[in-house]
Formats: sequence, C-alpha cells, structure tokens
Amino acid sequence: MKVFNKILLVFIAIFIPLVLSSCGEKQDDAPGAELIKSAKEAYEKLDSARLVIKDCDSGEVKQEFIFRYEGNVLTYSFKSVSLSGVYYEYNDGKSLQIENGGEVKTYKWPSGNFKKYKRSKTHPNASGGIFFYEPSCISKVSVNPSGDGTMVDYEYDVKSLSKKMQTSTSEGEMTAFQTRYIFDGDGNFSMLYETSTFGDAVHTYTIEILDKNAVEKVENPIVSNAQK
Repeated sequence: MKVFNKILLVFIAIFIPLVLSSCGEKQDDAPGAELIKSAKEAYEKLDSARLVIKDCDSGEVKQEFIFRYEGNVLTYSFKSVSLSGVYYEYNDGKSLQIENGGEVKTYKWPSGNFKKYKRSKTHPNASGGIFFYEPSCISKVSVNPSGDGTMVDYEYDVKSLSKKMQTSTSEGEMTAFQTRYIFDGDGNFSMLYETSTFGDAVHTYTIEILDKNAVEKVENPIVSNAQK
C-alpha cells in the first residue's frame, strides 16, 4: 500500500525487508540462520502481538504495530513518530483510517489505499519479513553465547544492499549496516538490534515482540485521539 510504505521508509534500516528482494544469487545460509528462520515461523503463527521499535539513543518508541486476527482477518493499528509528526493507521478489515498531521482520512474498498489482510496474505509487519536476513549480502558473521542464550551478529556489504534498496537519506549515503539477534536459552527470539551508519551519524533501533497472543482487542488510536 503506497501510503503506508512511504511512512515506513522514514526508518530505512528497520524496514529494509519491505524494499529489498535479493542481493544476488542464492547462497548457503549463514551460521545462526536456523534460529532466525524459527523466529520467523513462530511470529507468523501468533494470533496477536505488539511489535515495538525503539531508538536506542533517545529511548523513544518510534513505531508500534499492534495486531490481532479476528478469525482469518487481520485487524491492526500502527503508530509512527518522526520529525514531521505522528502518523496513525487503523485497519479492521472493513476500512482503513489514516491520521497524518492531524488530518483524518478513511478508505474502503475499492479504494487502492485500502487492503484487507488475511493470514494467507498478511501485512508486512505481521510477517516474518520483520526479521531481516539476507545471506547473499552478509560480509561478516559472529555467533556467541549471551547469558544463557545466543547472540548472532551479521555485518552487511552496503554496496550489495545499495543495488536493491535506497541507501541514501538527508544524512548522506549509508556506509555500514549491522544486525544483532538475541535468543534465549530455548532458542526463542528476544530482541533484534539494527544499526545503520551514514557518515558520522550512527542510528541503532531495537525491535521487540510483546504481548504475544495476549492482545484481546486492537483499539483504534485515531478515535482515541479525537476524544481527548
């Protein structure tokens, strides 16, 4: 959905999976890949959850995606905080509401901005695509113990990434990109760190999955804002 993707690309390091298809010929999996693949499968089996993306430097939550399947239909809310303000989305499978800069718009089928998501074809943020992993672009791997669990570090070849994605922002060209996965002693996903470098500017975000199968109802944040 064009409106949604424009917002997500504000955080280029976090949402590489949405725009990157392949960095080259298919290669063998890197060490630690089995843990990431297991995390993808576990996430896609959830009936509900809350995806939280936080800026490590400021501690501010930059994006929050809350979802729940009502039968086979996905209901979700999305909040994004950027320099231009706060952006909201709410989709209950019947209509899409967007609040951007205080302006609220509602879309229903057959509007091209509205899309009904189901388990078989779900929203990108409810899919395993949130776990970034592109073995053909990895230049360095490190797998080490982390407490009782495991830490998997991948350093990526930025030149390879730039062939398939936008790697420039107002800060300049991306010069480095790394991911760090943390898994507990049972091999379950705990946290993902994504670090992107643009010249002297370094940004690190954490991606965490909370309230697994515990979201009883997805509230409409746009309605809540109007009632304040």
